[in-house]
Amino acid sequence: MKHLIAFSTIFFFGISFAFTQNETCNCKADLDFIVSKLKKMPSYKKQIKGDKKENFETVYKMLSLQMKQPIAIEACFKLLLKQTNLINDNHLSLSIKQPFLDINSNTRKIGFNHPETDRNIEDLKNELSQKKTNSIEGIYNYSTSLKVGIYYDDNKNQYIGVILESNLKQWEIGDISFYAYKTINNKYNIYHYKLENKTPRLLKSLTFENGRLWSYKKKGTSDVEFIKKNQKSFTFKQLNENTQYLYFANFSNSKKKDLLAFYEETKNKLTAKNIIVDLRSNTGGNKKYSDPFIKLLKHKNVYILTNAFTASNGEQFTLKLKKLKHATHLGQTTFGVIAYGLNYGRSYTTPSKYFSVTPTDMNFHKYFQYESIGIKPDITLDFKTDWIRQTLDIISENK
Repeated sequence: MKHLIAFSTIFFFGISFAFTQNETCNCKADLDFIVSKLKKMPSYKKQIKGDKKENFETVYKMLSLQMKQPIAIEACFKLLLKQTNLINDNHLSLSIKQPFLDINSNTRKIGFNHPETDRNIEDLKNELSQKKTNSIEGIYNYSTSLKVGIYYDDNKNQYIGVILESNLKQWEIGDISFYAYKTINNKYNIYHYKLENKTPRLLKSLTFENGRLWSYKKKGTSDVEFIKKNQKSFTFKQLNENTQYLYFANFSNSKKKDLLAFYEETKNKLTAKNIIVDLRSNTGGNKKYSDPFIKLLKHKNVYILTNAFTASNGEQFTLKLKKLKHATHLGQTTFGVIAYGLNYGRSYTTPSKYFSVTPTDMNFHKYFQYESIGIKPDITLDFKTDWIRQTLDIISENK
């Protein structure tokens, strides 16, 4: 984990962008404001001690020296990220409030010039078309309107996503879609430009697997690791005589009524020997609505399904289920957004009005070993066959 934080720092110190912006801000005031919020977070208090505290203050002083004069908005954003990324907390977020592009008129706001690749597009297409599915380099679809090439830059310290084909007026061939840096295992942090308005943002702990990096998908990749779109948020099924199925999309407070009703509906139905608990793409929520199900599953053979988008309390619930005597975890390593959280989830606008910071206020530091890494399954499922089918086959073998 120590190396992961260092990598994130290098990522944002090492990248330079070709852009100009006319509007500027008092970045030092924003930095001071954000640091004051960071220092109140449980993640700061748990992590930033000793040498890390000294490093945090050193970075703050270095950044302050670069902020003596008003600076461009994106330049400020990148500097602020250098400070926030010293804390390994994926619930913490910093964002730019104003869009960089007015999609209706396709005019640039705040003077932003989008970065472009210096590579020849046809040569790049030919080169990337030869890459294998298990290589992050290659040609991807992003949405239904863009084709994106991902290549390793000449310095071999970051990956660059560039538009190869576009049906959207705001995106031109040669525009850079993102910059990515590998953190640990097959996880990446991505400095990404939003599809609709090209506003930059940071995406953390994204998994590359099965020819997919977040919403970037190589041709021919399957979707077996995802729930079908018509699936209800909370589902109970009798799969066969010996196996039942529970699916939870989340444990959100906004779904309290539905979750409580689902618990009452299923508590007397869980009579099968084997229970598949499907947590794929579970976005988390409140343990008050997840943990009661643990008692119902205590004496069952539990098969837990996760994918790379199982996050937050969905991950915590996974770990609690794995402690049951007859539990097996299958699928894909989880997101790695687990050790902290948002109770009130309040966002604050910085003094310049250009940025918004959402600090964390919940402490689950006991799960820190999984932050930015995720929970690895006992059995990794392949991407060629339906995951429920694979799980049923494994259950059959375990008879």
